[in-house]
Amino acid sequence: MALEVGDIVVYNKTGTVGRVAKLVKLDSKVWVELDSTGLLYDENLLDKADASKLKKKKDELESEKRAMEPKESLEKNMKDEGVLDSSANICGAG
Repeated sequence: MALEVGDIVVYNKTGTVGRVAKLVKLDSKVWVELDSTGLLYDENLLDKADASKLKKKKDELESEKRAMEPKESLEKNMKDEGVLDSSANICGAG
């Protein structure tokens, strides 16, 4: 299978999807750099994919990114309880 720069491919071992950014030939073997990771993959372990697979993967990444962001509703429900009372001489050790 001859890949070209710009082709959309999937690395089936991990499900990594990306666009071919560069083809590198080292020791008579062709390696493919993906734009999504910047890593090199053995050309023989990649399969061509269609644009819908790339869009689906980008949508999944966006969903994960949004899920990791702090929720505004939690911040709105928080209230300041004032200053901590540290007047007691308690060390808390044992």
